Amino acid sequence: MKYSLLAGVGALALGIAAPASAGRVVLTGHDNDFHQSSGAVAASTAELSYVRAGSGLPVLVIDNGIEATNLVSGIIGGGNVVAKTVGLVTGTDFNHSVYSAFVVASVTSCGGCDNPPGTGTTLAGFATQIAAFFNAGGGILGETGASDTAAFAYVPDAVGSTVPIGHNSGFFATANGLLDLPAGYTAVNGDETHNLFGEPGSGGVSSVYKVAERDSVNGDAPTTIYAAGTITCIGAGTCTIHGAPEPMTLSLLGAGLFGLGLARRRWRK
Repeated sequence: MKYSLLAGVGALALGIAAPASAGRVVLTGHDNDFHQSSGAVAASTAELSYVRAGSGLPVLVIDNGIEATNLVSGIIGGGNVVAKTVGLVTGTDFNHSVYSAFVVASVTSCGGCDNPPGTGTTLAGFATQIAAFFNAGGGILGETGASDTAAFAYVPDAVGSTVPIGHNSGFFATANGLLDLPAGYTAVNGDETHNLFGEPGSGGVSSVYKVAERDSVNGDAPTTIYAAGTITCIGAGTCTIHGAPEPMTLSLLGAGLFGLGLARRRWRK
């Protein structure tokens, strides 16, 4: 009985060590909001579905123009979209009881997009509210930062300094992207693309991110990354996403509960 109890407690502790999935984030070097080709819409549909995680609540679109607003409206219906310019966003907007996710439009240096350079830095001023939104289950979808290397500064975990690019082919979806993102996810080719990310775990990019799409023209560098989990922040701008438990962790949790139950039955006997 003692060994069953210890095994149950040990496995249970291992299972609890990793937090359950809360928020989800997808960041892309594509300006899908500007092009809105068939591939861009297909990829955005899957990405938006992923970050909303089944919620039917509206989506907040942070957009100084109409492109991202039109993209999201075309996917989920205009009645499910609330659009705000960067300057009108406040901390109270990051409320998961109101919005399932928020989308940040591409930066103007992409060559026809809507949000001004510096948008990421402005939104980073709401780091505490965004972290709370994410931990409550809120999602984040960020379109390209183009040549603004701090365009994703609002994201609750580091993505490093992005690298601007400008070509329209050679992109391919990864095995992880096809597995984790909803059906219909695809690499976007045919539209000029505007930034690369570093490899997760290096160059200032958090190791919690996975790569959904790569660029074969630039040594298979990441062009779309994503993550799920909960956030811990130590001061403004120093936040870490803790990944959701892997299937093995969930199995350990189940084994732990089973072991505790078995031990209890033996104790009673």
